[in-house]
Amino acid sequence: MAAEKDANPPFDADTPLSALFRESHHEELRQIIDSWRPFLVGDDPGIDALGLTHFEFDFEKVIATRIYIDIGRLLYDHALKDDNMSLLAKYLFQHSNLSNSQSTLYVQLRKYKKR
Repeated sequence: MAAEKDANPPFDADTPLSALFRESHHEELRQIIDSWRPFLVGDDPGIDALGLTHFEFDFEKVIATRIYIDIGRLLYDHALKDDNMSLLAKYLFQHSNLSNSQSTLYVQLRKYKKR
């Protein structure tokens, strides 16, 4: 059943990252996304951080490891609505330039999730 869920994810191109996270973690997520904003290409400061739907990072200004560590802290706190890292990896693959591979994204998320 999880495979079916992942085949048709509950998001589209206009879904913000915050939709995957519990509301109780939205303020922490907002702070994290705001900390990424100086490194985002084409960021519109008029859009609230929780409304952002695409994350194109300028890797001349930030290393991907920082992004993974930030997300890993949230994962450790069980901030995802359904604790489905595969779904988050799929979202980040489609909505960011963190990796050219969804499976690599998943591996990085697991690596940086604090144990």
